[in-house]
Amino acid sequence: MPDPTAPEFRQSFRSRGISACLLLLVAAFCLPACTTRGNDRADGTATSGPELTELFRIGDESKGDTILFGSIEELVAVDRSGRIFVGEEQDPRIYAFTADGNLIQSIGNKGGGPGEFQRVGSIHFGPGDTLYVFDSQLDRISAYEPNSLELAYDFAVSEDSLGLPSRMVGVLETGCLVTYGWPVSPDDSGKERRRYVMRVDRSGQVLPPYVHYVRDYEWHFYSSGEIRGVVRMPFAREPVFRTGSDGSLYAGWTGSVDIAVIARDGSYSHAVTHAQAPVPLTREDIERFVETRPSWYRDAVLNVELPPNATKPVYETFVVDERARIWLKITPPSISDTTALWLILDSESRLRGKVKLPESINLRVIQGGRAYAVSRGEETVIVYQVQD
Repeated sequence: MPDPTAPEFRQSFRSRGISACLLLLVAAFCLPACTTRGNDRADGTATSGPELTELFRIGDESKGDTILFGSIEELVAVDRSGRIFVGEEQDPRIYAFTADGNLIQSIGNKGGGPGEFQRVGSIHFGPGDTLYVFDSQLDRISAYEPNSLELAYDFAVSEDSLGLPSRMVGVLETGCLVTYGWPVSPDDSGKERRRYVMRVDRSGQVLPPYVHYVRDYEWHFYSSGEIRGVVRMPFAREPVFRTGSDGSLYAGWTGSVDIAVIARDGSYSHAVTHAQAPVPLTREDIERFVETRPSWYRDAVLNVELPPNATKPVYETFVVDERARIWLKITPPSISDTTALWLILDSESRLRGKVKLPESINLRVIQGGRAYAVSRGEETVIVYQVQD
């Protein structure tokens, strides 16, 4: 699915050399969470799967919750004691909750000074439960004391010859893992675009060489008279990066289930693969997807001719649990599907279970016998008990 943090549309006018960028806001409807267990295998025989039982929600207005979030996306992190941290993009701050979902305090507010944010891009815990926050507008990482949650230090993240910093995907003893890439341009048509993961030390300097790279976000390049443009199509493929509890990097591209695992020292470890056929992409899928989108986006997308044998991404996202299992959200066959299938793969690519959840729910963290998810549309955090 499209990444709301990425620029969705760029145009350049040859006569004036002007570029414009707009953001596509993707709306979704949320379904109530449920207790669910997988009960089938790819070969049709029965298999047991983890059972997810909802414990509570944070930010549920229907239940009188006074903490209401804006866009959360992937901004959920949990420390070793079970405290839950939720970041918000529109009103840039982070909320800290107890393991039972009770508010402890909020961290930061809008601004450019120490302890302030312009845009909370990603949050992760490092060694000793230090909280690290990457501001994608200021290109700055802030570190917070684990007990007091006071700002300990911050540093600006440098640029690199491979691109600009875009997202923090993990924390190591020596620094942070940050993705790098260049903003898309109409001049990029036909070029191979990549998204790199780099080590950044605690002074903000990039430590070469790059750790790993995968193909970058898919875009459609077009021209109309004097106008050349780029539009992010519905169901575009994209990179996904996660880190495991041991500091390993998991890097995939949603075009196929072929996830590289890079050890903490930067060496290639192995790949987790799974034979999953992509779902055909039809013109009807595109038309239904853009029905509720802004008119400028509908017009741009509907003018694009689908290539022969077009397909959707094989999967939408994944998360890694404490047992180094990958929970992979398979792209639903139909845009009208209200549920999505999650496959659970171990480090040797063996299928260990299946779980079905409402399509609008994305798992973000799985640790300590719990799964933490975000419900799109409602922008609530759902906490499940995981029973294997």
